[in-house]
Amino acid sequence: MPRSGSTPHEEVSLSYDNAGEAGESVGEEITKMNQHINGYMQHLEKEVNEPTSKLRSAESMRSLHPQQMTTPEPAVVQQSGIDTTPRFMSRTGSTLHEEVSISYDNQDDAGESVGEEITELNQHTNGIEFHGITSNAAFLGHLQKTREHQQLEGQNRRPIEPRYSLISTLHNSSFSPSCAVGPVQPPLELQEHNYYFEQAHTFISGYFENIHFIHPLIDKEDFYLRAHELWFARDRLPEPSFVALYLSVLSFGALVRVWDEQRLGGLGRFQWSRKLFSEAQMYLNYLQFSNNLDTVQCLYLMAKICQNELNPNLAYMYLGLAVRTCLAAGFNREVRNTTDPRADWISKTWWGLFSLEIEMSFGVGRPDTLGMDEYHNRAMPDRDDSEYAIIPWMVDFAQIIRKVSVQIYHSRITLQEKLHVALQIEAELDRWIMKLPDRIKPDIVKQDVAGGALRDPKWARRQRLVLGIRYYNVKMLLFRPFLSHFTRKLRHTPTELEETITKCLDAAMKTIEVIYDIYRVHTFFRCWWYNTTYVMFATSTLLLPMSKLGICSETIPLRQSVEMAVEILEAMDESVVARKSVEIIKHYLREFRASETQSTMGNPDRDVGTYVSETTPNLGGFDIPEWAYGFGFPDCSFEGIARLFDDLGGLPMLDN
Repeated sequence: MPRSGSTPHEEVSLSYDNAGEAGESVGEEITKMNQHINGYMQHLEKEVNEPTSKLRSAESMRSLHPQQMTTPEPAVVQQSGIDTTPRFMSRTGSTLHEEVSISYDNQDDAGESVGEEITELNQHTNGIEFHGITSNAAFLGHLQKTREHQQLEGQNRRPIEPRYSLISTLHNSSFSPSCAVGPVQPPLELQEHNYYFEQAHTFISGYFENIHFIHPLIDKEDFYLRAHELWFARDRLPEPSFVALYLSVLSFGALVRVWDEQRLGGLGRFQWSRKLFSEAQMYLNYLQFSNNLDTVQCLYLMAKICQNELNPNLAYMYLGLAVRTCLAAGFNREVRNTTDPRADWISKTWWGLFSLEIEMSFGVGRPDTLGMDEYHNRAMPDRDDSEYAIIPWMVDFAQIIRKVSVQIYHSRITLQEKLHVALQIEAELDRWIMKLPDRIKPDIVKQDVAGGALRDPKWARRQRLVLGIRYYNVKMLLFRPFLSHFTRKLRHTPTELEETITKCLDAAMKTIEVIYDIYRVHTFFRCWWYNTTYVMFATSTLLLPMSKLGICSETIPLRQSVEMAVEILEAMDESVVARKSVEIIKHYLREFRASETQSTMGNPDRDVGTYVSETTPNLGGFDIPEWAYGFGFPDCSFEGIARLFDDLGGLPMLDN
């Protein structure tokens, strides 16, 4: 037995000294010695881990109990003149104390959101896809579950058929790049066609004068010089990684440019974009994980193409490859005394990918692949007055998004604690938008909108538009869990929750309003197909209380915003996913109008004339065929909707 007060080292020594006296075998002594050494090592580990544990505990308490900290700064939004709306859906019948108790008693309420996650087989790709609670698919799934629950509570309900895979329903089947291994050598026909020289300038301009301003990672001047060599220096063997980048630029430019003509060189928008995308993939297959800047930028562009083709799963995969390639090449690390002339562009590329990775991962409800921030010491681009200053500001914005994801959607804290954290994040979000340089500060917060705006360069105008949409989108997502809580549980809303619900719905309506106003003025913006995602996030948010409350004075403005969203999506009818999204929204609107009509007929004192024009739908032809009733369509099931989508057809396939 060890003596009391002795150290583990002394105990080990004693075990050796007394070995002969005790008459124990050498094997037993070795066993005992190992036990003592293990005990000593555990003792050391405890000594080392205890400070770390205390630090983590302190950080955890800080995040879980923000009410014990100093009061956060009031949201700058109220000082800056951003519109605020009155409280939404005030209810009577219980005291505030009773309502707060109802709302906060359930300590595990934060864990209920796990049930909103979606893991389904995509029947188009035969692959399993996970979409977390911050994804667009999860929002629509939650809306559908809410409707099904209400239908089960009804008296004259019909059995609900098993739901069709939502992931399969919203999949863009017309965009299916091949995953097969490419040729051993790059395709020779590209050289024969001189790398599409006749169309190249049009598509390159379509990228650099367009969405490039939002993620300005590629050196335009250097790109044109190298492209010129590709076209005219036929005796030189081009670098395969640059050819891959070149093709991805052409593909993205063809996808997002305004097409005043129906065809170029015999092909249309999507045909050109998908053809070039496929050929860029061939070069990537040939390169076999090349760790250079051209490859990283190519992967980034291909992720953005997938994002704008509304294939978020594939976008997540490509962007993950871009991030891993950066990490493998050390682009996230500062290199002293470097002679690389592209060092500044490596910095822009890495930090642009950093922010995009967090945003895109949040959009599909998955973790990002960046690792700890301490790994990344690459110098940040300057916060100057150039078009590249958006990069560090977007890194700040991405850090806020990460807080929303971790502290709001993936933390098991009480609703009251989560509310305090959300208000702190909101204050940080409002401080961020107020600190933006005037040139790129959205008009929603600028005190003097006209001050020099007409003379602003193209890149500043583009960045202003996008930053305003992103601001409202994140604010909506920040407060959406409280709206979901209301639609799930409460008949009477506490004042605290009432304010967050107002903010959530106001941000959703503003998202749609801002995009609608931009679409009226800027034709090019209608070709940024990713706007479909913003619109569907906002629309599903508005449909949630409409589904819960039915027709009332509070939901009339929400319905008007939803109808505005339909107009936006119809303006992007070239996209098959945008068309599918329109049909989903229209079906909910028809059901909403039907309940409104029934409510009016059941209430003779109600002014029927007020709602005559509103209850007569004029949303275009989407007649429900007789066979659809066998698939639960009257219950708004996605199975019936999905089967109707089969009749819509897709865009031209490029498999041939």
